[in-house]
Amino acid sequence: MKKRVAVFFGGKSPEHEVSVITGLQAIENIDRDAFDVLPIYVSKDGRWFSGPELLKVETYRNLGLIPQKTIQEAVIPSDTQKNLLPIVKSSLNPFKKSETPTIDVILPTFHGGIGESGSFQGMFDIMNIPYVGPSVLGGALSMDKVVMKQLFLQNNLPITKYLWFYRNDFVENRLNIVQTIETKLKYPLFVKPANGGSSIGTTKAHNRKELENAIEVANVFDKRFIVEESFEDSREINISVIGNSGSIIETSVCEEVFSSGEVLTYEDKYVGGSKKIGSSKGMASTQRKIPADLPKKVIIELEQLAKKAFSILESSGVARVDFLVNKTTNEIVILEINNPPGSLAYYLWEASGISFKKLLTKLIEFAIVRYEDDRKNTVTFSSNILHNYQTSGSKGKV
Repeated sequence: MKKRVAVFFGGKSPEHEVSVITGLQAIENIDRDAFDVLPIYVSKDGRWFSGPELLKVETYRNLGLIPQKTIQEAVIPSDTQKNLLPIVKSSLNPFKKSETPTIDVILPTFHGGIGESGSFQGMFDIMNIPYVGPSVLGGALSMDKVVMKQLFLQNNLPITKYLWFYRNDFVENRLNIVQTIETKLKYPLFVKPANGGSSIGTTKAHNRKELENAIEVANVFDKRFIVEESFEDSREINISVIGNSGSIIETSVCEEVFSSGEVLTYEDKYVGGSKKIGSSKGMASTQRKIPADLPKKVIIELEQLAKKAFSILESSGVARVDFLVNKTTNEIVILEINNPPGSLAYYLWEASGISFKKLLTKLIEFAIVRYEDDRKNTVTFSSNILHNYQTSGSKGKV
């Protein structure tokens, strides 16, 4: 029998629209001979919706109208009921006794926000349903640039020099923080929200005024910000990784991506050279060269570093690892890991001989394998400590 795959997308995130594109791309390319698809749209205020209208790209021209065309769903925190529960409203009386079909596997395509940070993964664990992508821990580690950098540093991966601060500290000690940055780091600098993606809130600063402005921008999107030295005269090289940490993992071909300025912007990534409304193809819109023109020795090193980063961060499913490579010396630094990447990095896997349809099938299979592996863990422990337990005079102490 076919397995039913629930594709989750949207969410409370600045990357909401990007997630919608990735979700629709996944829905369009899932092997329908092997899987049935259930689209689950998560609105910007966190509500969950399902229904056939979500399969139509036209539905997303006006996000505000989606609740009128779909069924709002609620999660059932149960080990046995692997589905969602429709929330009945007067306008949806025909669905009063209906239930969302059983879900066999979840494919989250969230970018940023609580969808990528591990929060939804915790919900999926409670629902006891296999899901594509990292665990709660893996999602959190991959999302937080500060913790990610610290883990990279501890595991001897090459990174640029950086500092990080809390937004509140900057508000209270603005001058001291700016002076600390200028003492320990050299311009030009990149300032980013600690938790963010798609280059939203990322700015390059060449002097103090630009630095302060960049910090103000980053602080709009997160309570912490990170400041990194720029790795000048470099090429941005990305590579994708698939698999489960602790098991066999594979790498794709490398790509070189090109920006229109000093920062690879949101528009560079999702609009490319086109200004036409509705022309975005997700990350496939980025100006890029695949495969990147690199010496074999550099490619091997990038593959090894990408696999190591994937494993260090407890990643699963598909990720894209971003690097900078010096144009003259080929020195490498790792920037970050994106799990999941925009458009699930399908374009890198197509160039590696794996179609989008086959990639999605592999990701679903990875999810099931990891789920079955996790089920081997003992989650109960027989004990008789409650047999003679009494609260009288104990003040609640065991």
